[in-house]
Amino acid sequence: MGAGVDGAVVRAAGLKALGLTLPAFLGYLGTEEDRVRLWSALHMVRAVRWLPEKEQTELGALIGAVALRRCGEDGARPNRIRC
Repeated sequence: MGAGVDGAVVRAAGLKALGLTLPAFLGYLGTEEDRVRLWSALHMVRAVRWLPEKEQTELGALIGAVALRRCGEDGARPNRIRC
């Protein structure tokens, strides 16, 4: 593939990621339902690897940090975290 096509693919993937997460982010009012919606959107973006490698790594670190913090809050084991 040429550089122009590669760039278009990366931009399209970024727009998909934005389209999935932006409604969850803008609608976030702090409720448990909002938290689950945003958390799910971020997990989906990470799972399908729509972001460039650097952003993918940062998102993974963010998800991991939140999971660890939540473990400390309610004493849950890491494999039993409710999001």
